[in-house]
Amino acid sequence: MSFIQAPFIEFAFLHPGAHEEFTAAAHAHGLRTSAHEDAIGTGAMIVRVSEDGLTTAIEAELEALAQTLDEASQDWADSIDDVRLSAVGIVVHLSDGKQSLARVDPNMMRRMLSVLSPDELGQFVAKIADAVEHPDNSSICKDFHD
Repeated sequence: MSFIQAPFIEFAFLHPGAHEEFTAAAHAHGLRTSAHEDAIGTGAMIVRVSEDGLTTAIEAELEALAQTLDEASQDWADSIDDVRLSAVGIVVHLSDGKQSLARVDPNMMRRMLSVLSPDELGQFVAKIADAVEHPDNSSICKDFHD
């Protein structure tokens, strides 16, 4: 399956097959998707949803479905004894097209995702990556709503 180029939003699914239900829901709204296995080999599937045709209401519906699928898979994840589930990472997309993996404590990730959507967390990480790649020493009081 070909990858969707930006702009897109990404969702991660650990439970086998959960990404298929999510993809079907996105397609029902006429949205284009692509899926690939995560970069760190946990078996999770990453689904990219094109922002072309994505409304705020549809995005909210898809985020709610992703959350429901994640909650439904928690019992499954807790029931298996697999070291892959004790490691979590955030894939950081660099301006040159490369990717880098930032390993994160799973408990810290759960706490972050309890207050931020995956898309918001991705935006936050992208801002940090951009700041590292393009240092800016200007005043913090500068308008940052770009």
